[in-house]
Amino acid sequence: MADGSFGAAETAPSGNTGSSETREQSTIQFAYGDLDDGIRVARGIMTCGGVPCAADQLAAILGQTPTGGAFRGNVATARIFGLVDFVGGKYLLTELGFAITDPKRERAARADAFLKVPLYRKVYEEFRNRQLPPRPLPLEHAFVGFGVASKQKDKARQAFDRSAQQAGYFDHGSRDRLIRPAVADISGQQPGDGVDASRPTEIEPDTRDRHGGSGGGGGGTTVRGRLHPFIQGLLDSLPEPETNWAEEGRAKWLQAAANIFDLMYKGDASITVQSTKNKGTGTD
Repeated sequence: MADGSFGAAETAPSGNTGSSETREQSTIQFAYGDLDDGIRVARGIMTCGGVPCAADQLAAILGQTPTGGAFRGNVATARIFGLVDFVGGKYLLTELGFAITDPKRERAARADAFLKVPLYRKVYEEFRNRQLPPRPLPLEHAFVGFGVASKQKDKARQAFDRSAQQAGYFDHGSRDRLIRPAVADISGQQPGDGVDASRPTEIEPDTRDRHGGSGGGGGGTTVRGRLHPFIQGLLDSLPEPETNWAEEGRAKWLQAAANIFDLMYKGDASITVQSTKNKGTGTD
């Protein structure tokens, strides 16, 4: 498939001969692109202000066309790594996507993102504390056993090797085994603190109210004690105080906020923001 998401093998009729031709497809998800390709998309959304942006906006920042194969492949890769989602016709960052664009959390987020890919997590779990099969054919044969189509095994293995290097799983100096970097995951937990480091970080709603108590309301606007990434992205995109901010820019920011509210909350009406210049009232 064009988006890098692969389904089960299909059987299609071959003419009118009564026979069938099996068209093999992968049954485990992976991406043709590597982790850096996905991060490039996440950083592109941050360039948009960290708020949801349309395909044409994101493609322009990436120097691509929204209908081109390169753009579709890159955003599919970012989604498979858990960095980007597609909601309401727009691309937006996940919590992991925000973390991976933050220099202070990038290394941990890279390690988490690698294990978001079903194929890579399967390989990590299968060969944890053991050496990987030799490259290229034995490792590719293992990939086929995990559900990768035979015709895609070489591309899957090449993307796997690049992504593992970029995520820090080969930092120990050899590519014969996967070792998770000794960094906390993006929730701040260290490997070995009762949490399986091979499991990707999951976003959990914060059930505390604004006064720090426990309650069931309002939990959807924070993530583990932090602001929801949509809201955090809005705040991060604000200019510094005491600087000049044109009315057009203010209106775009407010409209982005309105669009985010439409995604996050239920309601029957939509909000449109327009900028108008104040006319002078002085006398001649």
